Amino acid sequence: MKLMTMHRILLALGFLPLFTDTLLPQPATGTITGVVRYTGVVPPNQRINLTDGQLMLHNDIVVHAKSKGLRDVAVVLDWKDKVPADAKAMPVLIDQRDMIFVPRVVTAQEGQKLRFENNDLYNHGVNAISIHPENVFNVTTPSGQPFEHKFKWQKTPIQIGCVLHSWMRAWVILAQHPYHAVTDASGSFKIANVPVGKHTLAFVHPDTNHRETVTIEVRAGNTANVMLEWKKLGK
Repeated sequence: MKLMTMHRILLALGFLPLFTDTLLPQPATGTITGVVRYTGVVPPNQRINLTDGQLMLHNDIVVHAKSKGLRDVAVVLDWKDKVPADAKAMPVLIDQRDMIFVPRVVTAQEGQKLRFENNDLYNHGVNAISIHPENVFNVTTPSGQPFEHKFKWQKTPIQIGCVLHSWMRAWVILAQHPYHAVTDASGSFKIANVPVGKHTLAFVHPDTNHRETVTIEVRAGNTANVMLEWKKLGK
């Protein structure tokens, strides 16, 4: 049976949308994975005296003891086309727990909600510092009372703090597409469903403002791997 005849029969039966979808080629995509390692000198932990008298040890540079993987590195694809955020997507979560923000670094798509929770025993605040008025706010977040916000895109990381506890800090890195990630405790990251082609990946460690870009090629159905080793952090 000719294709045009089949097209007319399916149209009459109301099956054309399903038939059309099966004929349309699916976008070719691949995956990017990688590891960021830090082999330089890790500074001593900061000794922070909490408001309740306890002592907390903190370090802006968190390195895996065995793999030397560097945590909290944001990885964002340099993708020029804007992709609308999924309205049904779950908010990106930043919790206030044990007198710190967890996680310390997140990436989010413009238009996606960020949810700041307080599962601590103390009242906290969320203070966003930015050059854009839409991304500036200072709210109180009592225990068990979350706050949600949609940030506007900007190139630079947005610093999050707590006016009640000066040592608390987090970072929000925004993208206009879904191709971004943050390295985990082992320094690893993964970005799925990346369009095929040659791309530039931007890496940033917000606490030290250390940056690097890498060119990588993504092939359909394959995984491209990136291995970075940093011996020094900072500008």
